[in-house]
Amino acid sequence: MSDAPDLPLSDRIQQWSEGLREQFSDLDMQDPGQWPPVPRYLLLTGTALAVVLLAWFLWLGDSNKDFNSLRAKELELRNAFVQKLGKSSHLAVLLDQQQQVREYVQNLERQLPDQTGMDALLAEVNHLGVSRTLQFELLRPGAEVLTPYYAELPISFRLAGRFHDVAAFAGDIARAPRIMHLHNLSITGRPDGLLSVDGTLRVYRHLEKSELPDGGPNKVATP
Repeated sequence: MSDAPDLPLSDRIQQWSEGLREQFSDLDMQDPGQWPPVPRYLLLTGTALAVVLLAWFLWLGDSNKDFNSLRAKELELRNAFVQKLGKSSHLAVLLDQQQQVREYVQNLERQLPDQTGMDALLAEVNHLGVSRTLQFELLRPGAEVLTPYYAELPISFRLAGRFHDVAAFAGDIARAPRIMHLHNLSITGRPDGLLSVDGTLRVYRHLEKSELPDGGPNKVATP
């Protein structure tokens, strides 16, 4: 061994490779603990790398699933945000339309008398006819019909007058500040040259609080 340092480099490499080859020869696969140092350490290093790689791929697989799940959630939230953004951009227009509907309903409600104003409404109808020189032969209220929002009162009437006066009276009814409609008109001539008009005048009024289905006033819904 004292002469080993004097050996040429090629001979020393050959000796080292032969020694390494001897460590890998005749290995007992059933008892790796008795292997020479080099194959034993190589086995331990390979096993450790295999465990680390296996754990890495298992963890990476779970992380990839979580990533895909979060990505899908992100797309879902983004789509929901875009939809809500589109709705919010029309919010001002919708609120303006709602205000217009509320004002329209309030204007209509102002045209509806309450229960105590129905007598005044009948007097107003009679006044419209008299102002057109019409003669009322019948002006008889019928049974009220209640709806969820208003009460409808049919009034049977019969009047006599000239054609132009009857037409003007119909125009007065259409322009009246109260909501009134003429229905089922029947016009016949009379021997005296006048027209006899039979029909129904439908007028409408507010429901009293006790008459409302929910016991409270009707309102336009507010979001």
